[in-house]
Amino acid sequence: MTTFEFSGHRLDLHRGRLQRGGHDVDLRAKSLSLLVYLLENAGRVIGKDELVNAVWPNIAVSDDSLTQCMKDIRKALGAEADGLIRTVLRRGYVIDEERVRRLEDRVATAAGEGTADDKPSIAVLPFENLSGDPAQDYFADGMVDEITTALSRMRWLFVIARNSSFAYKGQADGVKRAGAELGVRYVLTGSVRKAADHIRLTGQLIDSASGKTIWADRYDGTMADVFDLQDRLAESVVGAIQPSILSAEIERSRRKRPESLAAYDYVLRAFPLTWSLERAQNEEAGTLLDRAIAIEPDYPLALSLLAWCHLQRAGYRWTETPAASREEGLRLAQKGAALSGDDPMVLAVLGAAHSFARDYDVADMHL
Repeated sequence: MTTFEFSGHRLDLHRGRLQRGGHDVDLRAKSLSLLVYLLENAGRVIGKDELVNAVWPNIAVSDDSLTQCMKDIRKALGAEADGLIRTVLRRGYVIDEERVRRLEDRVATAAGEGTADDKPSIAVLPFENLSGDPAQDYFADGMVDEITTALSRMRWLFVIARNSSFAYKGQADGVKRAGAELGVRYVLTGSVRKAADHIRLTGQLIDSASGKTIWADRYDGTMADVFDLQDRLAESVVGAIQPSILSAEIERSRRKRPESLAAYDYVLRAFPLTWSLERAQNEEAGTLLDRAIAIEPDYPLALSLLAWCHLQRAGYRWTETPAASREEGLRLAQKGAALSGDDPMVLAVLGAAHSFARDYDVADMHL
């Protein structure tokens, strides 16, 4: 499979995953498709009509759609990629091929070993929020994040990254498209209904090739049971894919859980804001994470996410004291890793913090 490296970024075509510094970069599905087409044709000026036909085949769209996708790409890539994509007046767009490196047959897996071809593969699609309140979307998304993380700990299972799976949110044909476009054998869908203190979590495991439902179940409980519900669903999925797997392996793979559900709720609210490239959302995420840590000072995920907020402030000069923000980011990342040294997200943030500190050898150990 093909991977592109350019201007500090890495794009894995098999997984549909764009990363910078070891961290996922959010990009809408159509914008990602446009970027892929440009990279595959680096060095060649591509006209608008060709790009529209490639990204929106058999669909009539205006030039505004193409322009918006191009804005999304440039915003997502940030200052590091200035000049990577040039607009050629009255002709189209071109990517500077001197800044693009194309690699073949280097497919990395979420589990850290092997390739998608020699192990079962799964994409966890966004769960439907049945609470009747759009403001509860963050809770449903948080459930998916937790379940994806639990499954990714299984070294024999190839798990598609969250950003790639979330490109299919709200799409009626998401299962079929995800199976074909992400190249996965299984797709997990589900729903979350949260009413006051009560939760209903449903899951459905589907064979992407045949569309056949392999397993389906529902789990009822209260907010106090939320982690148990997530783990029970993950265990059932693992059992359906490979019945010989022991429940103890899921148990060993569980990361440190917060004692306070209030702290957990703050982290769920902060999670999507943490990865934003907007200063206001970064500050909002920081406020929520500060509240979570005030309740539970030794919450590894909260510490790591707050570390990333500080690193972003330093990197994007959203603070008058970037050096202090880098130091605080490293301190928080180190504390998070000391408390939960086997959590991939915690380790990724620690690696990024060392990169910001120019400790590249140490960073490579964690990324």
